[in-house]
Amino acid sequence: MPIPAAAALLYAPDGYDDGRPQVMGRQAAGAGLLGGLVRHAGFDRLVALTRGAADAAAFRAQVAALGAAVPAETLAEADFAQLARIGCLMLPGPELSEYAWRRRRLMGGAGLSLVGITHTIASEAAMDSLAELLLAPVQPWDALVCTSTAVRGAVQRLWQGEGAYLARRLGATRVEGPALPVIPLGVDTAALAPDPAARAEWRRRLGIAPQDIAVLHHGRLSFHAKAHPLPMFLGLARAAAAAPAGAKVVLILSGWFADATQRRAFSELARALAPELPIRLVERPEPGTTLRAAADIFTLLSDNIQESFGLAPVEAMAAGLPVVASDWDGLRDTVEHGVTGFRIPTLMAGAMPDLAQRHAQGDEPYDHYIAGVAQFTAVDVGAAEAAFAALIGDAALRARMGTAARARAIATYDGAAVMRQYAQLWAELAKLRQSGRGERAARLRGEEPVPRRPDPAMLFADYPSRRLTPETRLCLAPGLPDAAAALARLLAIAAIPGGAARRDLLPGAETFQAVLAQLEAGPASAGALVADQPPGYAARLFRALAWLVKIDVLRVAEESA
Repeated sequence: MPIPAAAALLYAPDGYDDGRPQVMGRQAAGAGLLGGLVRHAGFDRLVALTRGAADAAAFRAQVAALGAAVPAETLAEADFAQLARIGCLMLPGPELSEYAWRRRRLMGGAGLSLVGITHTIASEAAMDSLAELLLAPVQPWDALVCTSTAVRGAVQRLWQGEGAYLARRLGATRVEGPALPVIPLGVDTAALAPDPAARAEWRRRLGIAPQDIAVLHHGRLSFHAKAHPLPMFLGLARAAAAAPAGAKVVLILSGWFADATQRRAFSELARALAPELPIRLVERPEPGTTLRAAADIFTLLSDNIQESFGLAPVEAMAAGLPVVASDWDGLRDTVEHGVTGFRIPTLMAGAMPDLAQRHAQGDEPYDHYIAGVAQFTAVDVGAAEAAFAALIGDAALRARMGTAARARAIATYDGAAVMRQYAQLWAELAKLRQSGRGERAARLRGEEPVPRRPDPAMLFADYPSRRLTPETRLCLAPGLPDAAAALARLLAIAAIPGGAARRDLLPGAETFQAVLAQLEAGPASAGALVADQPPGYAARLFRALAWLVKIDVLRVAEESA
């Protein structure tokens, strides 16, 4: 039986679209999260906060395409406060700050929980978002999900440095961000199950004989932003000698090149380092391709700080393939060394502050920054060769590790397993939110909810000669004998383009007529003129009195003589 929705999504199509030829990791992760919600959350409805009608329509269409059996509901940005009835807003990235401030303005810190997720944390924008969380009004019932233990360590290290600075600069005694649970990305293990028919078809198309050993590398083909191919080319070329008699080792390169430079680099490196290694290039494979079925081994020897989890190896595990991966970031969590494959040791050079500095001051673009760090990060070629040789030369080992890999994928990374971890997180955050535990930096009475976005009438109080207050006495402007004449002038000016730049902020004509009628008897205070209005509408009318002065329908009484 469906349960009430415990979380809503912040939805924009770009964050959840894995149907494009060059899908990015964050998009694949977003699509996986949405798919997990549709298939495994068990909610009575799927709710999204969207920024426009087009995004709302895209959400409903994507949910329908995923086979949702429950309705899709969308809320506009103006309906943000309605999220309190659900209790949690899931964001597709780490940018919790904007919504923490919005929550503080509209409903207070205990109004709902905010849960973000990390992807790459190497870019300036990502690091700024993470550092900003120490200043934003995040609460103990908020969380930033880290997709790997390595990423959590990096976030904590960034916060330690930022927090130490804030403590010295401002005397801060408590510097805290949101909770940092580790929850991996999920995959649809049923859709990725081994497929003998697809295997036979792909190997026929690629010219790979039944006895040959095919090693698959899938993803972005980028030596500077994903994985330098040198250890893969060298390791495989040298390990090919371990192939059984009559069999050969074939490398399948599947993915996309960002540009001609990347294509040329891969081609020339392969020619120089592995001239005898047969390579099959499957460029820009269709989303959902069954190409994994053609392989016997999967490899990703990532050496790039832009990587944070590594979804492709998990998909390969779900397809029943043993994995040879670098001992790097999220791959350290996903690949169980000696059980589901092999992790190859990595080595990073010493201090590189000059790279960070040149990037920070704009001397080098992001791609140059991550390329520099990757250049000084090594993957152990000898260990890669040994791992490839072990799997190439032992069909039983491949089968045993492949079976273990699929079992691990089902138990740990299937959408149902991941969604159970999210459900537990939502419940824990809701319990904290409802416990009455004190809100960090709770808003004081009369305090601006967002200090850096204050009421302009307060911030710019020194600009005008005077401010309209409830005690300010107003009267009809000279030449206006009664309310009817004043209303006629008001309506005539409002009808002129530019006469009222924001007519949507003004009360209706009937309200203005009632106010002007009060002034027929003589001057009255602004407070008295709005006294009969409901509180929210009184504030709207009060500031509109200044507009009546602006268009010379009213005057400040002391200046009317």
